[in-house]
Amino acid sequence: MATLSSFTFLSLDGYYKGLNEDIGWHQHGEEEGQFSAESLQAGNILLFGRKTFEMMNAFWPTEMAAQQFPDVARGMNEAKKIVASDTLQKTDWNNTEIISGNIVEQIRQLKQNSAKNITILGSGQLLTALAAEDLIDEYSIMIDPVAIGAGTALFNGLTTPLQLQLISTRSFKSGVVLHNYKR
Repeated sequence: MATLSSFTFLSLDGYYKGLNEDIGWHQHGEEEGQFSAESLQAGNILLFGRKTFEMMNAFWPTEMAAQQFPDVARGMNEAKKIVASDTLQKTDWNNTEIISGNIVEQIRQLKQNSAKNITILGSGQLLTALAAEDLIDEYSIMIDPVAIGAGTALFNGLTTPLQLQLISTRSFKSGVVLHNYKR
């Protein structure tokens, strides 16, 4: 059975996106870029909700991404990607599959049958839906040293407490702190 993990940025005050879905407050230093490139080398399947996928698709396949973040861009473009959406009909981003309908059950089956581990990138609504079904094994939460005052909270809509155990913490020169948890 594959491990399903999540990777999410979070503000100090608990938001994964600001008002009007703003994410411009994330810190992305060289050290975080190296961490991202190394993480992509694991070869995990990348899982997205539609909104996060569209944002990623607008940047990572571009020449600008290849010039600014060559290792991360290569990893993102080579990875198998799955986007969960009932509205997205097609995409030109290579190695991408769109799933729709009963997303939770499809992810449960993917987790059961996949030889590769799966990582949810961002995708707060999808993350919350899968967390509510106890499908996520590990959570990586990268906390930026900024309070944004308002936005959408991580796990927004979760109706039962999610008890997690801290496995590790890593700090970056930028002040960003990565917390890794398991169920």
